[in-house]
This record gives sequence, structure tokens and C-alpha cells, in this order.
Amino acid sequence: MPFKDCISRFRLNSCWQFTEGFNLKVFVLNRQDKIIIDLNLFKKVASYIAGKFDRDNKTELNVIFTDRNEIRQLNKKYRNKDIPTDVLSFSYNQIVDQKSRKIKEAFNREHGFSMVGEIIISPEVALENIDSSIKDSDKDWNLNRELSLLIIHGILHIYNYDHEERYDRIGMESLQNSLINDVRINFNI
Repeated sequence: MPFKDCISRFRLNSCWQFTEGFNLKVFVLNRQDKIIIDLNLFKKVASYIAGKFDRDNKTELNVIFTDRNEIRQLNKKYRNKDIPTDVLSFSYNQIVDQKSRKIKEAFNREHGFSMVGEIIISPEVALENIDSSIKDSDKDWNLNRELSLLIIHGILHIYNYDHEERYDRIGMESLQNSLINDVRINFNI
């Protein structure tokens, strides 16, 4: 898990923007400079969607926009796939290895809340996805919608939704479609 890879290094070297809602802190970080993105919009989207799943706990969610090369390196390290991908998500809700558990517990004690997970997105790869196939023939599909969809997808994984099995995939896609429509209406994207 990139908890130590991303959080420690990114917090020390970068300026974070965050929003709070309910007992949820959402940190959004832009570590790429190829594509201009609206960090404030994506803070709101992530907070809005994560708030639907986690209203009772003091939690933190991190959304990190990175470049094509860095997401490829993370994909290779954590999924053994040496190709860039559009989104990676890491849930810290069910950490099983002892070292990661100790890091999470120390973080919780120090900050007074629990790290729920991280979503790492490459806007470059996301833009390629739009260019290679207009989403379901939706001529109005744009980068803000695609990045919002990737945030939703990552949040669903963090809260234990999966798409490995056909039945799970159908359920996850249905919920994902419902949530992106909700975001389209509420955030006018």
C-alpha cells in the first residue's frame, strides 16, 4: 500500500488543499502539471461522495492527481502491471499486514482521525480514455466528468465495492452510474 509512499512524501513536499464535511477530511493534491484541473471542484466531489458512505467516523480521504509516469510506477509496484492506468485506490479500512497497521495506528493517534484510503489519478490517462472512446456516446462527456467518475470509482473500492465477478461488477457499475448522474446535477459538470 502506498500509505508511506504517498502520504509522507507528498505531505512533506507539497501543499495540500482540504475540505471538511461531517467528520470527514478530504485532502486533494496535484502532483502533475500537464493538465489544468480544478482542485476545489474535486475536493467537493470527493467530500460529497465519501460523505454518503462514512458519516459517523472521524476519517480522512486523500485524492492525489499525478502524472502518467508516477501512476505507472505505482501500478507496477502494487499491481505488478508495468503500464499506466487512470486510477488506483488503496483502502485502509481492512489493513492486514502488521507494519501498515502500526503506521495507521500511529497516524490515528497523532492526528485524531482515521485514514480511510487514497485515490491516485492520472489526468493524462483519463484524457486519453475520453479521446479513445466517447463515454457511452455521451457527446457532453468531458474531463471533469471523467475525473469525477474516477473519484467515485476509487471511493467505491475504498468502501469495499469490487468488479472482479460479473454480479459485483453490475452492482458497482449501477451505483457508479447513479452517483455520476448525481454529481453531474449537483456540480453542473
